[in-house]
Amino acid sequence: MAVDTHDREFLDAVTTATPTIESVVDFVTAHPELAHQETQCAAHLVAQLRDAGYAVTEGVAGMRTAFRAELAFGAPGRSVGVIAVYDAPASIDETGAVVPEHSCGHGPQSGGVIGAALALAAVGDRLAGSVVIVGCPADEIHSPLTRELGSGKALTAAHGVWDDVDVVLYPHPEFIDTVWPSSLLMRRETARVVGRRTLRRDVVSTPLAALENVSRIAAAIDPATLIIESVSVDGDVEENAGMTFEASFLLFASSEAELDALAAEVHDLLGPADWSRGAAISAVRPDAGVTALVGDAFAAAGRDFIAEPDPLAFATDFGNVTQVARAAIVGVGRAEGWRYHTPDGTAEFAGAAGKENAVVTAQVIGLSVIRIAAATEL
Repeated sequence: MAVDTHDREFLDAVTTATPTIESVVDFVTAHPELAHQETQCAAHLVAQLRDAGYAVTEGVAGMRTAFRAELAFGAPGRSVGVIAVYDAPASIDETGAVVPEHSCGHGPQSGGVIGAALALAAVGDRLAGSVVIVGCPADEIHSPLTRELGSGKALTAAHGVWDDVDVVLYPHPEFIDTVWPSSLLMRRETARVVGRRTLRRDVVSTPLAALENVSRIAAAIDPATLIIESVSVDGDVEENAGMTFEASFLLFASSEAELDALAAEVHDLLGPADWSRGAAISAVRPDAGVTALVGDAFAAAGRDFIAEPDPLAFATDFGNVTQVARAAIVGVGRAEGWRYHTPDGTAEFAGAAGKENAVVTAQVIGLSVIRIAAATEL
């Protein structure tokens, strides 16, 4: 059977799956859950995949809300992984409380991945290879449990989830249709200063001195390369009582050497402190062969593929996955863009634009899987 016939049958299957795609967007949007707490969303996605014939393993990579779902097609071929994300950002509401809010597009993202999975299952006996859907919790780097336990995609890479997968795809709603060629590296640096409180002007409190120096850091360093993530001071209220200062900084750079230099500058500006370092987020590693096949899938879906975009100006833990498998981070665009991490963005992703993006994601990712799984050379 010719590839274009496969494409037509698959796209017809996406059309059939569209009500389910839209219902997944609605469900995820209506059940915002913080990182590593996505119990309802993970269970909903798992149920969809099991009903479609996937063999599902829950709790992979030591994460209770992660899963891996596998489906073999009708003929031998490559194994293609696809990542679904479904946590909600830890937003700060008007009262200052931390609340989950789906303002980063994870409803359309997971809806699109599930749509691709269902449509692939519907035509899978005519395809080559296999598909592996991996649900990755904790996409949002600032969520409390991401900071404590780690980010989902990086943990799957560290635990060998991709060791038997040939190629991994990670789609996300973006401004343009593309495969991003690279991204920044990221590292979390956390400072702790233990000292004494003083009620006297002529005595220096080292925790308060560090607090004052945070402003120096903000003034001296490009905010595109450093985010002051959190700052706290705590201690008893009496003269000479114990007191602590803690601050967490997210550092971004194009290389490990640049990260080290930036960290040294931050350390110097803050002053004496005990520092701890979080696990580094690697840069995305490009793959020309995978990119070409994804670009062909965009064309088959009637989309205008941008072959040479600028690098991503931020970090993603998908970079860690690209260090252990051939991979592509796939942007599914909207000309008007998205207002990420805002209430307006929440409405965009939940509405007609988000659902349209989910359907296009299903089309492009499924067509990409078909091409990669059947490729004799890659």
